[in-house]
Amino acid sequence: MVLLHNIVVRGLNSMLYYSGQINPDTASYTSFLGYSDQVIYNLHKHHLFEEERYFPFLESHLGAGSMAGNVEEHEAFKEPLFAFESLLADLRSGKAAWDVQVFRNSVYGFAHTLQEHLTEEIDTIRPEVLKAKITREQLEGLEAETRKYFIANTSLVRDPQLIFVNGDGVNGKWFPPMPGPIAFIARNALWHVHSDWWQFGSCDKYMQVKPEFAAYEPAKE
Repeated sequence: MVLLHNIVVRGLNSMLYYSGQINPDTASYTSFLGYSDQVIYNLHKHHLFEEERYFPFLESHLGAGSMAGNVEEHEAFKEPLFAFESLLADLRSGKAAWDVQVFRNSVYGFAHTLQEHLTEEIDTIRPEVLKAKITREQLEGLEAETRKYFIANTSLVRDPQLIFVNGDGVNGKWFPPMPGPIAFIARNALWHVHSDWWQFGSCDKYMQVKPEFAAYEPAKE
């Protein structure tokens, strides 16, 4: 889960960073907005999985209401997130004119609350918490169901690529857990479908952090 949260944070950080480098009169502007839309799509996908599958599973073992705080935190940033999505839609349609400060302020409007949530959520799902009430077999069953869920809800031209360019190549080189041949295809043949988006990630396609983001690279754990 930490690796997924890190991808979300890196995606937002890269949006903030590159927002200061784009020009609305260039093709890269449209590409940047497409990349930003994919970052937000990934965030929604992550929280939808949690609310539909992950949290219900945990509550069935840890007790009713044990994940209520996490769901409430999702609600806390929903309104400012929607405001950003509306701005992004208006920028993509041309209804709104580009203003880097307006863009950044809209991201900040939900990002701080989101980051607090991502940090606090980890405390509710730490291994010692789960192992006290959930057996290894039950966790393996959840893992198998999770794998099926994401296979059924993954776009091979968008999802793995976003993970590659915002992943943790230090502690999570193995993530996402997909067969080598599929990862190879996603990094090569399918990369070019939206290659103009992926230039805005914090890493290259091999999860090697870019120099401008190196100061934030985690230490090997």
